[in-house]
Amino acid sequence: MRKLRFIPFIFIILTLLSGCTNDKTTASAASVPNKTEQPVLQHSINNSPSIHEVSPTPTPEPVKKAEATILSAGDVIMHDAVIRSGKTESGIYDYTGIFEYVKPYVEKADYSIISYEGVSLDSDRNYTGYPLFNAPPAIISAFAYAGFDMVNNGNNHCLDRGLNGLLETRSIIKQKDLQVIGTFQDAAEPRYKIQDINGIKVGFLSYTYGCNMNENKLTEEERNTHLSLINRDRMETEIKTLEQKSDIIVVLIHWGVEYHREPTEDQKKLAESMISWGADIILGSHPHVVEPSETVEMDGDIKYVIYGMGNYLSNQIGGNNPNKYNNDLTEDGMMINIKIEKDFETGKTSIISVEHIPTWVYRYTENGIYKYKIYPVPSLDHESLNSLDEALANKLKNSYSRTMELVKDYP
Repeated sequence: MRKLRFIPFIFIILTLLSGCTNDKTTASAASVPNKTEQPVLQHSINNSPSIHEVSPTPTPEPVKKAEATILSAGDVIMHDAVIRSGKTESGIYDYTGIFEYVKPYVEKADYSIISYEGVSLDSDRNYTGYPLFNAPPAIISAFAYAGFDMVNNGNNHCLDRGLNGLLETRSIIKQKDLQVIGTFQDAAEPRYKIQDINGIKVGFLSYTYGCNMNENKLTEEERNTHLSLINRDRMETEIKTLEQKSDIIVVLIHWGVEYHREPTEDQKKLAESMISWGADIILGSHPHVVEPSETVEMDGDIKYVIYGMGNYLSNQIGGNNPNKYNNDLTEDGMMINIKIEKDFETGKTSIISVEHIPTWVYRYTENGIYKYKIYPVPSLDHESLNSLDEALANKLKNSYSRTMELVKDYP
């Protein structure tokens, strides 16, 4: 009996010892715990778990609105004295200093436009001012230096050196990485430009009343190909076509009566028509003086018109002997800063603000040669006026007052 009891006891002991040995072997070889087992977290020195839960990357909020600013300046007219002002001792031309004080405003805008009356040739270095303007290409380089993006060349002086002069001027502008509108290379080139500015498609068109009769030296086909003359039927078609391709339309137009501070009835009617066709912003040039601005509400949207932006740069300086063509008013110009906004949910693009920055052409003498600076005048108490002598500061303040009595910021 004792033997029979002893044998099972031995058998149980051996079985238990064998089970312990198998558990140790299994534990050391296993790489993945059973589903019923709990994983053991390894701890670092500071007892923080080394296995962390990773938060999912949040989905970025879709862009709901975009904003952009468009700046436009008045006319640049290279009279003989202005041309001479840029000639250096080495014989090359440099006009960058003229734009020193306006450069920060131009560069700050998302897109900037300048109106240039005349041609600029390298092949014909017989540089002359009025009545047939041809300036050194250095003036185009100065536009690029100042930060402008587009040159409007659609005006009454774009044929001052004939069709070849028009085409070469366009080529030089494009060589400086600037866009050009108002004159065209060939029939294949679109009559408009569409620029994507911060996700907003801005369409540009340009028109002029004529080219000092030089357009009559071209064939009808050449006029239709290379120029953009004011023609109501054609303008209506082009504006309506562009409306389908862009979010907002800017029309640059050379019109009106020189030295008149008020637009004509024909200008007002044409502006009204352009707005009805789909234009949102109308930027006028040519009169050599500032003309009024206005905002128009149409179907709940604000449209903006400036009939004349004045002279941004010229030698039409009154001095001690002012006359009809050279006086305080012809020294005045402006930069217009327009902020637009697109709502991507509704697809609607609107003008949300318009700021007028008066400018004044300062002419002074250096080594017996006239020199020029364009002064911005943001306000009557702007800090930039504090560093000027009293006489010059007063001229700038008077220019500001003359300009701002005709225009009004929005809102």
